[in-house]
Amino acid sequence: MIPVHEVINLREANLLAGFLEGHGIPVEVRGGAFQAVEGELRNIRGILPKIFVLEDRDADRALELVKAYGELMKNAPEGDPWLCPKCGETLEPQFRSCWQCQTEKPA
Repeated sequence: MIPVHEVINLREANLLAGFLEGHGIPVEVRGGAFQAVEGELRNIRGILPKIFVLEDRDADRALELVKAYGELMKNAPEGDPWLCPKCGETLEPQFRSCWQCQTEKPA
């Protein structure tokens, strides 16, 4: 198991994990158990959630996808999350298709 990214909260960790899994990369989120006191512990190493790829062979592809995800988030449009009409996954507004089933975002 290889760590590929550390994030600031569990919500972000789970969004990124879903993005990676939607691209066929099995991952596990670890850490983030201290979210209630996050502000005080933010700078302590090892406290923040980390995303691990389960298969070493997926690490390079996962790192590429983490970078792509960062670009998506940086250029994210404002708006509310949307619900996939096919599988029911909740997605952030910047995603044009569902990462679970690849259904296009409704107009």
